[in-house]
Amino acid sequence: MSRFPAPVIRLLFSSFVFVMGRAVALPFMALYLHEHLGINQQTIGWVLGGSIFFSTLFSLYAGYLADRLSKNLLMKLAGVVVAVCTVSLTIAPNAWTALLALMCIESALTLRGISLKATLADLLPPEQRPKAFSLNYTLINVAFALGPVLGAWLFAIKVSGPLWLAAVFSLLASQVLGKPAAIVKTTSEIKSSPAGFMATMRVLRSDRRLILFTLGSVLTSFVFGRFVSGYLSQYLIVSQGTQATAQLLPFILITNAVTVVVLQYPVGKLMQQKYLFRWVSLGAMLYAAGLLGFMHASSAVSWVVATLVFTVGEVIVIPCEYMFIDMIAPADKRGSYYGAQSLAMFGAALNPVICGYLLAHFHSDVMFWVLISAALLGVLLYFAGMRSKPAEEHVSEASETEPAPAVCKPQTCLSVLAASKQFAGNRVKNLYPFY
Repeated sequence: MSRFPAPVIRLLFSSFVFVMGRAVALPFMALYLHEHLGINQQTIGWVLGGSIFFSTLFSLYAGYLADRLSKNLLMKLAGVVVAVCTVSLTIAPNAWTALLALMCIESALTLRGISLKATLADLLPPEQRPKAFSLNYTLINVAFALGPVLGAWLFAIKVSGPLWLAAVFSLLASQVLGKPAAIVKTTSEIKSSPAGFMATMRVLRSDRRLILFTLGSVLTSFVFGRFVSGYLSQYLIVSQGTQATAQLLPFILITNAVTVVVLQYPVGKLMQQKYLFRWVSLGAMLYAAGLLGFMHASSAVSWVVATLVFTVGEVIVIPCEYMFIDMIAPADKRGSYYGAQSLAMFGAALNPVICGYLLAHFHSDVMFWVLISAALLGVLLYFAGMRSKPAEEHVSEASETEPAPAVCKPQTCLSVLAASKQFAGNRVKNLYPFY
């Protein structure tokens, strides 16, 4: 961490403080809503799920804002919004007001996360970004290892205690940020700033690599996004009962947290952009191996070993997802590209729904094979994205299809015919993205 510039260290520390606020309150949100508002579990599910769904859609506009406005200002504003809305939950009179407050909180979290990643990319050269992304993810996991313990102590004293402390952490994180670091932009970057939101969306939609990488992230997020609180909990309840589930989950959670904290930064230091596909392939293979281990686990030790293998895959895939986007994002549209990549959260949101359906209607092995297939298909999409041409090359190819003038010199006509032949060959290759 000492090798990073001072603004990056301050930014990462601010991220840790901010996530501590989330970690203190988030695990107890469902309990708080039930105690404070007296609503049932189904309504709580709609409130929590609806807020996440809204924030995921908002990520596209959040990325656009990160490109247009000061990222430092947006992160500070997000901290204030989270603090105010968290406090408002303590006086929310019904589920609708709680939903509105949580929608604002989740959207502010999305905006801050995108601004943070874009700022790290602005401040660091490409070779240092994997280390920064990995260290940030490590700090997030450390916060979620410490925060719930503090939150549980406060919750026992006063039901709204974790919310008040979460608000304090959010405001403190804004203060830790300090003044924005100087970021030098070239003239071309300034001139190429997006003219409007819809124009930016058209740019994103035309980038085939971005679409393929994002779809790959949706599938990998579907596999690991809710693997403990989602399908593993559901599977254990169905296969072994509530009592056995309560005994096994602590071992799984501790193994996951310790592995991420210990390995995330060292592994992130080893990653290089030119070997990115090899890394994500290795991560997906470890996902598959871990899922096979879950499928056949018969003791606490086997569950721990399978979790360890699966978590190493998580340690590898998480920074890879960001680095694939960082590799293709134009400097003036980093926020928008990271915003598009945040749509991968839909994969995590769909996980409990799809896995619950599979467990209810099929043999449990079917669920694990679907998850393994999703991991492998995600790798294929990343491969297709790596083989796909940059958006600007597609634009230049499109310009080559314009009809040539009716009258031309012989040499020019021959050049046009040669170019057309080469273009036709390129189009045939594009029909086979794995060529």
